[in-house]
Amino acid sequence: MLKQRGKGKIWWYRFKFGGRVIHESTKSTSVTVAREAERQRRRQLEESWNQITKRKMPPTFEQASREWLAKRVALAASTRETYAHALKHLNASLGKSLICDIEARDVAAYQNARAAEGAAGATINKEFTVLASILADRGRWAEIRRDVKRLDENESAGHALLPDEEARLLQASSQVGLKQGHWSPIYTVTVLGLNTGLRHSEVRKRCWADVNLEKRVLVVGKTKTEAGSGRPVPLTPAAWSVLDMWASRFPNRKPSDYVFPACVNGHLNPSKPIAHWRTAWHRACILAGLPRLRYHDLRHSAATKMLENGVPIATVAQVLGWSASTAIRMAKRYGHIRPEAQRQALESIATPLPVEHRVGGHQKGNQVVMGPVLVSKLTN
Repeated sequence: MLKQRGKGKIWWYRFKFGGRVIHESTKSTSVTVAREAERQRRRQLEESWNQITKRKMPPTFEQASREWLAKRVALAASTRETYAHALKHLNASLGKSLICDIEARDVAAYQNARAAEGAAGATINKEFTVLASILADRGRWAEIRRDVKRLDENESAGHALLPDEEARLLQASSQVGLKQGHWSPIYTVTVLGLNTGLRHSEVRKRCWADVNLEKRVLVVGKTKTEAGSGRPVPLTPAAWSVLDMWASRFPNRKPSDYVFPACVNGHLNPSKPIAHWRTAWHRACILAGLPRLRYHDLRHSAATKMLENGVPIATVAQVLGWSASTAIRMAKRYGHIRPEAQRQALESIATPLPVEHRVGGHQKGNQVVMGPVLVSKLTN
């Protein structure tokens, strides 16, 4: 039975089901809509009572991944960006597969394919975590979890640039930037990466309010670690120079504008940060003869050079935004100390021998006799 109620003339339906009175508003002033609402409500109750459910095709991985991401409304912007990047690779490989058809061998094949592309173990494991969460949402993960495993992560993974490689990269990024046009940031961000050790996101999301060209300091806002958020990073002459030159292109810039604004078809939008500089970066790396170099390797290079030059680990941690608890682990990961630097480090603590102990004594058997002191002969 339908009946209009209230000043708004809203239709309500009323009927009995299972010994109970169902009396609900249709939220509509249309009698046609009200009749259909009552019919669907009756149908819903009947199907529920008789445990009848409509058959649905299982979703593809791509559909499941969209729904999985949509449910995570409380994610931080940076985390959502990380997940979206992982899903880009996952959907390229598994997107068309039905979620119920994904097996352990498919997961292993994906890991092997990504490793063959040159992706780091840590990157593949992040994608693995996203994949596992999506499959768990659909009740699929429990069936295959014992037959798959995460990859080993090489803590020392990364490439610290040698001086000649730095020179080639800077030259190449300059050439690529000139070809791409006036608004290409590739040369500027390359110099910043080498001279500050900032992460990709820390460079990309900087506003002009974060840059003090007069005091030659850049302030990092909210970032990956609590220790790194809000830290001031002094600008080297090279970093200051390229930022000053870049600032001259924006004479009417506002403090809230992004240093590297989004640019679509030649139109700048300073209220949004640039999405990435991936294409220009790859071109520069290929031109420099460093096809597998990542932007993050500039951070490795900065850490390595500071450690090689004797900068205390606490200072390196402060500059790069490492937390105190992870400083030692990060030193191992980022500090790719070269053999020559290790040699110099040991030579700096070498004990000088007395004149009579130096090479030039006479041998006796497997020993070297030097004055009154007997020194064992070194053998391989």
